[in-house]
Formats: sequence, C-alpha cells, structure tokens
Amino acid sequence: MFQLLIWATAAVCILATILAYWRYNDVFHPLIFIPPMFAFIYVYMPLHFLKSGELFTFISESQATFVQLVVFLTILAFVMGCFFGSQATRRVPQKNAYQAVNVKTLHAGAYTLGLVGLAAWAIAIRNVGGITGAFGAGYGGGWSEYGYVREAVYLLIAALLLLISPEGFRFPERMWTVAVIVFSIPWLMQGLLGARRGPTFVITVTLVMSWFLARRTRPSPIVIASGGVALGLLMLFLVTNRSKIHLGGDLTDVNTDVSEVVTSATEANEYIFGAGCIIATDEVGGFYWGRRYLAEILVRPIPKQLWPHKYEDFGVPELLQNAGVAAAGLESVLGWREIPGAAAAMVADLWVEFYWLAVPVSALIGWAYGYVWRRAILDGRFWTTEYTILALLSIYLVTQSGEAVIFRFVILSVASQFVWRRAISTAPRLRPIAAPPMPDKIAFHV
Repeated sequence: MFQLLIWATAAVCILATILAYWRYNDVFHPLIFIPPMFAFIYVYMPLHFLKSGELFTFISESQATFVQLVVFLTILAFVMGCFFGSQATRRVPQKNAYQAVNVKTLHAGAYTLGLVGLAAWAIAIRNVGGITGAFGAGYGGGWSEYGYVREAVYLLIAALLLLISPEGFRFPERMWTVAVIVFSIPWLMQGLLGARRGPTFVITVTLVMSWFLARRTRPSPIVIASGGVALGLLMLFLVTNRSKIHLGGDLTDVNTDVSEVVTSATEANEYIFGAGCIIATDEVGGFYWGRRYLAEILVRPIPKQLWPHKYEDFGVPELLQNAGVAAAGLESVLGWREIPGAAAAMVADLWVEFYWLAVPVSALIGWAYGYVWRRAILDGRFWTTEYTILALLSIYLVTQSGEAVIFRFVILSVASQFVWRRAISTAPRLRPIAAPPMPDKIAFHV
C-alpha cells in the first residue's frame, strides 16, 4: 500500500504538469514548476529510502503508509485548487491593452527600495568585518541583531521586481541597467559565495522569470526543463560543498557528487523528519490551529528589543526551534530527536498546524497560486509582481515551512504594492503607457 501511494503521488505530479501545459500553454504556470519539487521530496526520496531499507529504521511500514496518504491527499488538493484558481473568465488579454502607470514614480519607488535594501545589506556586511569577514568562511553572510536590518535586504528583490515588470522594463537604458545589476549583486553573492540554496533560487527566479514576463515571451519547455534541472543541481552542489565555497577556498577540492545530500537517511532529511512530525502529532496531538502562522504576522514584526519574550508570551515558544514542527513529542513517540535547522517541508508543516484541515488549506494555497497567475496574465501591473513573489517563494513553501513564506511574502508584497499604488494613482490618464503585447502562443480557455 505504501508503494502504491508513492506511485499515486507521482502520477498526480506528472499529470498535473502535463495537463497544466496542455490547457494553459504557459511554462510559468505554477503547476509546471511546483509539482516537480513535490515529486523530488515525496516520490524520489521515499522510493530511494524504501529501496535502501533505511526508511523503516526511523518509522514503521504502517506509519509510512499513513504519512504517504497524508502527502497524497495534500498534494492532490493543492493541484485541484490550483486548476480551479486558474480557470479563465470571459475576460481575455488584449494584445494592445493599455496600462495607466506613472513609470517615473514606479522607477523612483524601485530605486528608493533598492537603496534602502542596499544600505541594510552593507550594514549587515560591515558588522561581520566586511566582504572578507562575511564570505571568508563557508556558509557566510552578514548579520545584524536588529531584525528589520536583516530583513530589509528583501527590499532589493522588491526593487528588482518593479524594475523588471512589464511596465517598468527599460533595458538597455543606462540608469535602469546599472540599478538592476547593483541590486542583484548582494543576492548573487549571498547565494553563490554563501552557498545558500534559498537566495540562489530567489535571485534566479526574480531575474529570469521577470525578464520573460516583462517582454511577454516564454522560453520553450525544453529550455525551462533544462534550466530547472541545472538550477536544482546547482543548489545541491552549493549545499554539498557549503564548507568549501568561500573567498580563498580551494575550489579544486569540491565534490561534484551531489547525491549524498538527498540520499542520506538522517533525522535532518526533509521526508524522514516530516514523516516523524506527522506521526508524532497524530499520536499526541498538539496542533497549533493557525497560531504559528498568526505569530508571523502579529508578533514577528515587533522588535525583540521591545518584546524580548514575544513568542513565549504569545504561546508559541516552539517557533524558536525548527519552526515548532517537532514540539509534539518526536522523541517520546519514535525514539529519535530532531536536528536543529532541519525542515519538515510543506505537508508536515500544514499537518502540524491544521491536522486534517491541512488538505483544504493546501487546496486554498493552490487556488491562490492559480488565481494570482491568471490575474497576472490578464491584468498585469501589480498582479505580475505578486505572482513572481509567489513563484520565487515556492522553494520555501515546498521544502521548508509556512513561517518561511509568510514574513517574506509580507515584506515583498507590502513594499512593492505601496509603490504600485503610487504609480497607478499618479498615472497620466490622458497618455497611458502601452504594455508590451501578449504573444499568440499563450492560449486561454474561456
């Protein structure tokens, strides 16, 4: 039964991708790039551990079957919700549609956000001794005891999304081009020199997807598939050689075999750790019913200097350790402990938060991805920015937790939407700016 559920999960992922491309003919549809990530964690990993016999040293076969059932239903719900949210309405994209946007205001807002983000990054780098201090050792980066300084670096991404939007795109104008390059450098350094897969994925999706969306074009399925595989291998390479990649490091000693990262059966593996969290919470209860997610919105923005014990006082002290996913008693139920820094991935995180309501919540998340994609295609402007934000955060959604998505989503959305509102409200109504035309190859079913 366990193997049957794994193959059923694989079928859902494969069919979702095929049907999404057949129906919408858009390689940037969420069901093109999210199901492969699902399949990597919830199909490839359990099949490998099943073949090696290592999985049942952590959980029993009956427990694995239960976990895979939860996985199958949660992913199926996400896919169905995404298809429902993507349904085309009677409105179709007009090739010569006009979008009234004040481009000067849009650019000014982007430059302002970018400079603030650049200043925050510079402060964080200076705090650890400059570039050499930040990236002179493996897994490097800047630091600040003030959360607002650390997270303000995301304003660089918001600035890039505004500049490389369909309305803001001005390549190869000098000031625009310089700004895009300068605002990209901190994230490229953090991803490549810091050997961090999250920033690497974020900056890659920001630049590549925005470039095509801005020009109303799409890469071919072969290009997007090849690029996706290459990006995945790059992120695994960075993780595998995390201790070796730094300024002054000996790159001749790097390990090109990245299989160990995903095939090593440890308590830190996403599938094994997530399975343990699902089983433990099912045994002893301790579901949060939205409290962890609410804390990210209501409590996290308050500086710890003003409220030192904010998570404890709010009733979710577990957030301080692995996002609280293993607080229900992992060791008492299964006999092994969590490893600090381990991620349980999306299905386990939703389960710990909502129990069986994780299934409809997953459907709602899928619907949101599909709906925002549709609005980005039909209406452009801030919807394009919002969809790109969801796309670049998909790596955190699938492989980490809701907490990793929520605060990033809030920062990026609030900053970019503020600028968009100003750019739209001050637009010259008599002389609107023409958006680039929509290509014929993107079809919509009415």
